[in-house]
Amino acid sequence: MNQKLKSMDIIKGIGIIMIIIVHNRHFLMLDISGLRPLMNYGQMGCQLFFFVSGFALCYAWEHLSESSRRRRRAPKLLRFYLRRYLRLAPGFLLFMIIHFGLNILLLNVLSFPPGFIMNRELPGILTNVFFVHGLFPDYINSVFPGGWYIGTAFLLYLTFPFLYGLFRRLRRIHPLCMAVLPVLLLVLNVFLLGWIADWSDQELYLDNNTFLYFFFTNHLPCFSLGIVLFFQEKNNARFCSKFPLAVSALLFVVTTGFGIYWFLNPASEKTFALLPSLVGLSAYFLAVSLIHIEVRMKTLRGKKQHTRHANPLTDFLAQCGQNSYGMYLAHPLVCWYGMKALNYFLTENNGTYNDLLLYGLLLVPSVFIVFVIGLYVEKLLTWIDHRLRRS
Repeated sequence: MNQKLKSMDIIKGIGIIMIIIVHNRHFLMLDISGLRPLMNYGQMGCQLFFFVSGFALCYAWEHLSESSRRRRRAPKLLRFYLRRYLRLAPGFLLFMIIHFGLNILLLNVLSFPPGFIMNRELPGILTNVFFVHGLFPDYINSVFPGGWYIGTAFLLYLTFPFLYGLFRRLRRIHPLCMAVLPVLLLVLNVFLLGWIADWSDQELYLDNNTFLYFFFTNHLPCFSLGIVLFFQEKNNARFCSKFPLAVSALLFVVTTGFGIYWFLNPASEKTFALLPSLVGLSAYFLAVSLIHIEVRMKTLRGKKQHTRHANPLTDFLAQCGQNSYGMYLAHPLVCWYGMKALNYFLTENNGTYNDLLLYGLLLVPSVFIVFVIGLYVEKLLTWIDHRLRRS
């Protein structure tokens, strides 16, 4: 299990770096920059998180089930939802206060345009506090920078116990039946988003970074693929290690290639109803490949009976994955506020700069700074989490 979870940490690490890549260019890259559209693909790092969440929540749910059997506790479903909320809320609320204070300081005191202008309406703040902003077009992404991810993720968490039960029943019928559910969810999502667009007279329309793109059903198939992989590993011991590595790696490359092509050349608005699921499938094959490699390396180390050799890149990615929530919360301070301030001072008095060169020079330091801040944020949140569990 540890190797599987380390592979998932690596995927989350890749995901958070992809998000920094896209958000770091907000105020540095000019529209004429040729690589800007490709950098925008970094937004698909969110799909990696959704996929990993589906996989990891299965462990949390089964641990909760075992705990409930051993001792009398509150109903399992209630405890699951409460744990998910308390895991996310302290950090989210802390940084919402920070953004609120920065907006007041920069906008109202210093008259300086911040990188993120926060919607300070009470309904927007309350919907974000209770993680239901994913249901409100005006508030899904206007109160917290990149806050749509949390709003969507929490709605996915609400569906998880029911999805878990469906997959468990399908697995009992036949393991191959599990593949039907993500496809069914994808088809239903396409029809649902089309219906919402028609019902709203196209006031809500499907395109990249719109409410319908952010809507949780658009990411449900991707989320469900993580649950599929969990049950495949559980039903067929060492499923990933038995799956041919060359095949899973090739499928990862192919699905990633198609995903990038569709992202850069969307055929129609429906592309953005299909793309998150395709990226989820790419994450699935990446996970199968990584788990296969990890299991093989562990077996070889066991046979040779020598100590583990560190791999700096995978170890760093795994550490980023372990601290990814803290990095997600902290990265707007660098990517929004920091880069906006830098752009402002560089372009003051009609100044110019080479955007691609500056972006390249700042990317690695940005990742490092966000990593360090995220590491300490994660430590604080872990301490808060332990205190909440004791109370």
